Amino acid sequence: MLSTQRLLMVAALVAIFASFPPVDQAHAEETSPSPSSGSPFATSPIAPTYRVFATRQGRVGRRTANGHIIQPRDRFVALPSWSALSSRGGSEYQVRVTYRNRSVVLPVWDVGPWNTRDDYWSPNRRYGDLPVGLPMAQAARQQGYNNGRDEFGRRIRQPNGIDIADGAFWDDLGMVDSDWVEVTFLWLGADPFVASDDASSTTDRAAVEPEAIVVDDGTSGYAATHGRNWQHADCGFGGGHAWSYDTPQATVRSQHRAVWSPDLPGEGFYEVMAFIPTCGPTPTSRAQYSVVHSGAVSDVVIDQGAASGGWVSLGVFHMGPGSSVTLTNQTGADGHAVHFDALKWVPRNDQAPPDASVIEATLLPEGGVLVRWDGQDDVSGIASFDVQVRRAPDGEWIDWRSRATDREALFVPSEPGAYAFRARARDWTGKEQPWPDLDDVQIVVP
Repeated sequence: MLSTQRLLMVAALVAIFASFPPVDQAHAEETSPSPSSGSPFATSPIAPTYRVFATRQGRVGRRTANGHIIQPRDRFVALPSWSALSSRGGSEYQVRVTYRNRSVVLPVWDVGPWNTRDDYWSPNRRYGDLPVGLPMAQAARQQGYNNGRDEFGRRIRQPNGIDIADGAFWDDLGMVDSDWVEVTFLWLGADPFVASDDASSTTDRAAVEPEAIVVDDGTSGYAATHGRNWQHADCGFGGGHAWSYDTPQATVRSQHRAVWSPDLPGEGFYEVMAFIPTCGPTPTSRAQYSVVHSGAVSDVVIDQGAASGGWVSLGVFHMGPGSSVTLTNQTGADGHAVHFDALKWVPRNDQAPPDASVIEATLLPEGGVLVRWDGQDDVSGIASFDVQVRRAPDGEWIDWRSRATDREALFVPSEPGAYAFRARARDWTGKEQPWPDLDDVQIVVP
């Protein structure tokens, strides 16, 4: 693990030289070229870094695109283009993957996820109508690009632009689930983590998408409306931030309150993200952000300590003019500090329908079947579910639950036998998932 001081030093370089736009594997028989000094990609003095969604590789015992047999706790990545594939056991193409306060250099040994010709890091990328640094899979999932499908016609279910092998995912980066990471493409320039000996920088890593609306503390749109004796630290987004010790009960003297009001271009879905700096007193685990959106207020509690050194999502909301986020130092008190730094609003286009299914059907001792269903939606969220049942294997589907907002119910069969269930969902924009061709689960009732 790199030291915090080193990570802080690197962040300044990344912020200056790099831009940040916002599992399945597919292999083919192609030959990947080797990088050279004459490559049109190797022109930047500092290798570019992009923020992409990462998933775990898994697939232990399978063969990668370069012939490597995947080992338990392996260390490599997969990128969705044959143009950046290292030889078997080689390191001609490497990336630095950074997640929160951890970073590791890994070779590219596999091709995927989803696509095999998406060199999204290249200025001359295949999908020239997409910004450099935006994976085609992400554009397909979040914006409906290519009708939401990959180059093979499969519907993309995750916006991932990189797969990370288990050892690097779990052990080196400390990841427990798929998440956003920063990826530096090292064959395109110098590694920003070792490009300078200046260890005095106190600027945190702060990726900002080109379309994001940012309100930093102390800038237009930010108002510290209450509180005396605010504290300040010389680190964070923009080089500094305000903080205050928490309090269990707000008084005129003890309460510190700030409001971020963005100048949004219009109504739509936005992901709201808060930047949590690394310096200052130990961050609270109970920071409560109040998000005002489209006439509603949502309170979101964030563990600032766990998110220290990067952006943390408060959620995706439908909002427009008049939206805001409020944070106070009233936490119930855990003896720590509340940090007030930048917030950003990132537009999210809800182009894809949700993905839902029946996940479990369980016989109950007292009779009946407890049926559970669930799903996910990338932007607006799931508004309701429909669930159907039929006699297995080929009975007619019958509507059982319509526009349900709960996620489980008791099914009482009319007679013994085998029953099958399936589910679909619709999101808050009205997009409806098509019924699956097959059932989700089956159960035999004695």
